[in-house]
Amino acid sequence: MTELERALRRLRRKHTVPRLIYRYVSGRPVTGRDGYPYLSRGAGRLTGWQRQVIRLGVPATAALAVAHPEPVGSLVGSAALVAGYRLRRKLTMRRFNREYIAPTLAALAPAMGLQTGVRLHVDPSLGNLTPRLAKPLSPAEVAVRTWYGERVEPVIRWLPERAQRAAWSAQRKAQPVTSRLAVFRRPVDGDNGPRIELVADTPYLTKEQRHLASSIIGSKIPVSDLVETWHQVGPRVTATWTVRRRPPARVGVDQVAEHLPRLAEWEFYVGQGAGDRPVILSLRDDSPHIAVSAGTGAGKSVLAELVAVQVLARGGRVVILDRKGSHRWALGLDGVDYCTRPEQMHAALVRLAALADERNSLALHEPEDWDCGPRVLVIAEELNATIGQLVNFWAEVREKSDPRRSPAVSGLADLLFMGRSAKVNVLAIAQMLTARAIGGPEARENFGIRCLARYTANNWKMLVPEAAMPRASRTLGRWQVVIGGQATEVQVAYLSASEARELACPRSPGTSQVSGLSSPARDFLTLRQAVEAGVLPWRLDAAKKRLQRRAGRVPTPRGKSGNADLYARADLARWAGDGIEVGSTDDRDRHVS
Repeated sequence: MTELERALRRLRRKHTVPRLIYRYVSGRPVTGRDGYPYLSRGAGRLTGWQRQVIRLGVPATAALAVAHPEPVGSLVGSAALVAGYRLRRKLTMRRFNREYIAPTLAALAPAMGLQTGVRLHVDPSLGNLTPRLAKPLSPAEVAVRTWYGERVEPVIRWLPERAQRAAWSAQRKAQPVTSRLAVFRRPVDGDNGPRIELVADTPYLTKEQRHLASSIIGSKIPVSDLVETWHQVGPRVTATWTVRRRPPARVGVDQVAEHLPRLAEWEFYVGQGAGDRPVILSLRDDSPHIAVSAGTGAGKSVLAELVAVQVLARGGRVVILDRKGSHRWALGLDGVDYCTRPEQMHAALVRLAALADERNSLALHEPEDWDCGPRVLVIAEELNATIGQLVNFWAEVREKSDPRRSPAVSGLADLLFMGRSAKVNVLAIAQMLTARAIGGPEARENFGIRCLARYTANNWKMLVPEAAMPRASRTLGRWQVVIGGQATEVQVAYLSASEARELACPRSPGTSQVSGLSSPARDFLTLRQAVEAGVLPWRLDAAKKRLQRRAGRVPTPRGKSGNADLYARADLARWAGDGIEVGSTDDRDRHVS
């Protein structure tokens, strides 16, 4: 017997009909090769049970299709749709792994000094990673998707949407009971959103290795502004990159009115942070002074307006040093000193420095919880230009015996060093809050609260070098509030002029209905405006005489409009009524229109 005959005999013995049937039914390779387990893939693309299902399912389905063609046809169609969807998803994930994960792993392993034991998981729903891989749709695909969205999807989603609404209604009804059982719930991880996870089979990675791995992932996977976390406890190193939580897109007067009654006198609400949590500044615990630095149009005046409104609502005073008129909402309000000219700013700063010095002197002989009086907020708009104007003004009016340095600039520096007990707080606003603009680097260090928006790298390093610089946001009103080296992203509340006046004026009698800026048809008038508007029934010279003689219930000035005093409309009307009722020698001065 030749070798060929022996080989043919062994082949017939190895591939007998029962053995072939057994291999076919059990899902093993028909050729009898080893290395193809039943529960895992092994050397093949399919597991043993998957091959078994296909080999047995196809003939059974064909037989049923011959016997019962209609139900089997619908079943096969549904199975084909599911299989097509899974195949499409599988192909997408294969391309996703080929484009993102495989190249990133190939770059990470040598960087960390590990040839094996590095695993990377990237969530396909993170950012727009998957849409970047999609090809443009053909006209046929667009037509099919449109038809499906208009005709099929509404029918499919009708019942699940109604069931979901019913479940929500039941949850609302049962909330009083379920809220009491919340204490028994098992704690879960609150941050379970899309993420990138890196696992390395090594107990430790150096700072340089971690930085290199972070740089590789940032360059290979195009998703920006992620929060990076490293965990090196245990035999493996785990890194996680999650999407940064953002504040709400808009915060308005409703949130301000909601939080204002809950705050202490020294606490100020500025907006909502990540997770829609309120952000509160404390002029007693955090810092007595606030520095605001941002580019043009970032909302510096809006932030200052928000703090000023809360000071006025609690009975305090606001001194505004503003050359360009950014705070017209405050014109004519009781408790506001609006300084627009250098001589007014000079006098206000000198007066405030004396007030703060007096309060500090009195505080030495009082207990620690002694209240020195109403809070005074100084808003210094565009401090870079304001300091220059004060210096130039002092150079023009200074006598030979006067000090060379402007008393106003010295008074501003003294206010920054006064501290919390004087309750005179400075809110300094500038595009670039340099040391020269504020009076030196030691004066700038008194600002423990620093707010930045639309900042550059140079501006951030100059003001808060101890805090990591986050990516600047383009959202209007989005600020970074830095306290103690910790940066908090905040959406600052926006108030219109009428909303700001309504919140600031409830304490003033007769001014609770303020709805706009001062004008002859508004709430605060000069004597000339009151006569022209018909609020006072006298001529202007007669009104001035009655004011000098203190005839009747003379109104109290509530502010200034240039050199003229402003009076509340209700006070003027009451004064006019007293004058009409009283018959005296002043009747000849009355001019009834």
